[in-house]
Amino acid sequence: MAGASASDEGTKPSGGSLPFKPDYTAAREMAIRASTYAGRGRDLYVALDYSDASIEAADEVGLRLWDSLPLGLSDAKAEEIRTLLIFELGAYFGETFIQNHGGHWGWATMAGRKVFGLRTASGFIAFPMHRARKRLRHEEPEPLVTLYRFLSRGQSTPQT
Repeated sequence: MAGASASDEGTKPSGGSLPFKPDYTAAREMAIRASTYAGRGRDLYVALDYSDASIEAADEVGLRLWDSLPLGLSDAKAEEIRTLLIFELGAYFGETFIQNHGGHWGWATMAGRKVFGLRTASGFIAFPMHRARKRLRHEEPEPLVTLYRFLSRGQSTPQT
């Protein structure tokens, strides 16, 4: 994603072109999932402390966990674990961004469909779950920190 622009997959400028509705109930769920993921990091002796610098470590933890799933799991159980890992990593990414740069979890409307994502304080809409899924499935070679840095450009501290 070097040289990324707002039109890259995973982010869209929302300057009025994408309706977005914050979802505070889902935001609480994302905070819980992010905390669970931070606990997974602690179990591996990796500090996931919600700092900007921790995104790189979070990405590595996700890849380690994904690649170390035990053999012999049923397809359904393996998919359940993978889905949880995707949501937890995406939630950690989003919660870290929101705490450090502001923004909201919510629903964007794209092509008549509601899609869950994160709107930054500067108006970009990102889809951390989608990016986490692609990254963990080895469909995205760029680490999550690349997207995080792109979104962080031009952001200020969170507004309270």
